Amino acid sequence: MKLTIFRLGMRFQLPRGGDVEVLRDVNLDVPAGELVVLLGASGCGKSTLLNAIAGFTRQTEGEVWVDKRRVTGPGADRGVVLQTDALYPWLNARENVAFGLRLRSIAQTERTARADEALALVGLAGKGDHATWQLSGGQRQRVSLARALVADPDILLMDEPLGALDALTREQMQDLVLEVWQRTGKTIVFVTHSLDEALYLGTRLIVLAGPPGRIVLDEPLPFARRALREGGGAKIKSALDFAAARERLRGVIFAGAQP
Repeated sequence: MKLTIFRLGMRFQLPRGGDVEVLRDVNLDVPAGELVVLLGASGCGKSTLLNAIAGFTRQTEGEVWVDKRRVTGPGADRGVVLQTDALYPWLNARENVAFGLRLRSIAQTERTARADEALALVGLAGKGDHATWQLSGGQRQRVSLARALVADPDILLMDEPLGALDALTREQMQDLVLEVWQRTGKTIVFVTHSLDEALYLGTRLIVLAGPPGRIVLDEPLPFARRALREGGGAKIKSALDFAAARERLRGVIFAGAQP
């Protein structure tokens, strides 16, 4: 589904009075099926923007729309994956994935089938009976991704989902994100602090500067589709045009404005 953000502004009230402006006049049109990466220095409003799309926080100004529906709160059309997996330790992997379906009173046989399908999609086929403590950090984050996918949301919102992983696991998970995007065709909005990760994953790059957060760069990227065609993240990331894009992007981030 298409995502539209129109003149979005966000202010947070301070405990001792007054407020702080976090986002200012953010405008964005995201066609269905795009993988958009939000990048910027700490404090520029990336997570705040993602939370506004998720409906977790209400914007001070402007509007967020998913197709013809205005976002006024959380909804099943938007799935969220956070940096911490937030799994329930008393439930096994399958039960964690199926938890939301259980709350919707979906029959157990259907819950089990859909949870196992989602686990297989993220590379955890046969792991449904594993306790969370038996899973590695990367596997736990795969379960978290499966939990978001099992409800079949139109838009997947990912807030630094790989930030807590070790370097090797992180690279494997980047490839998994691309594979899931290719197989499902879902719209994904992905927040990261990593220049390499942003360039590698995004079909479109949005750079924010701030505070207050504002878009200073909005451009398409070729590397994700190239990686899916050619395979091998190391090959893509060592290419000369990737290195050149990284250095140019570094300048944009440090300057805080579009060159």
